[in-house]
Amino acid sequence: MTTKAICLTLLVALVGLCGTAHAEQFRLLAWNVESNRPNAPKVSDAGVIREQLAGLLQAPNTRAQIVALSEVEPQAVPDYKAAVAEGLGTEVDFVTSASGGFRDADSLLLVVDAKRFVIEEVFELHRYGGIAANSNVMDKDSPDYGTVRARSPLVAKIRDKTGNCSFWLIVNHLARGEADLRVDQAKVLKKWAEDRAGEAVITAGDFNFDYVFETGKGNAAFDAMVEDNVWHWLKPEPLVDSNWAEDRERPGQDRYPGSILDFVFVAHEAKKWKGESDVIVRPGDFPDTDKTSDHRPIIATFEPMPGR
Repeated sequence: MTTKAICLTLLVALVGLCGTAHAEQFRLLAWNVESNRPNAPKVSDAGVIREQLAGLLQAPNTRAQIVALSEVEPQAVPDYKAAVAEGLGTEVDFVTSASGGFRDADSLLLVVDAKRFVIEEVFELHRYGGIAANSNVMDKDSPDYGTVRARSPLVAKIRDKTGNCSFWLIVNHLARGEADLRVDQAKVLKKWAEDRAGEAVITAGDFNFDYVFETGKGNAAFDAMVEDNVWHWLKPEPLVDSNWAEDRERPGQDRYPGSILDFVFVAHEAKKWKGESDVIVRPGDFPDTDKTSDHRPIIATFEPMPGR
């Protein structure tokens, strides 16, 4: 199986209509597995996360036929691909993104059950509708000068063999430290989905939208994403904190309790499907360690409807 690394103009989107028969239910698991940055303290262990991922896919309630990972170090791609194949006990197909933050140590990875799904088309959404979702580092004093500085959304067209459905799946990890870029990325996703009328579209991953449970509000990028109701959030019930950020002044405490960064959205025909999402909570997952991810996985269940 060869890696389809993409250098074209991209946590997941859908296309096309289902046939007259019901397509089988399927699940999508999205997870920021937390990469290790160059020349920085170790924050995760790909071997440990590989075992956890395989275990999740073996468990009935968290078994997913599509897996979307973010913050994947390139050298960890074979481990995570193997984990999905092991967990599902089947052949898989996969694609990775070419763009990524932190000197390309932060890729997106999409893995599918090859007996169920076919990846028909893949590209990265660097720019759309005159808005940039990524750009180059222009500071000549930066060691990253001239390189792509963020993660472009990874778009895949997927065909479901069981119901003759095609759909778009967009894997995301939007900018964390650059609020203006994050807003532009959300605008690109909204505009791209808006122009896919009549098609099924899903997007999933780490959006860094800082949605606070108490206020029921996210940041400016969240507002840009949900403007005009193009995207519908498959909102977990109940809401569960999906990210651990250690408080430097209060060790063992989360700096942002009661908030969520990881989402699944649907647009157009996918809104008509039966869909729901949940945050996966495992014993001892928070606070994380230097071997485990600081994000919880999120899982979405879909039942495509006939003729939709």
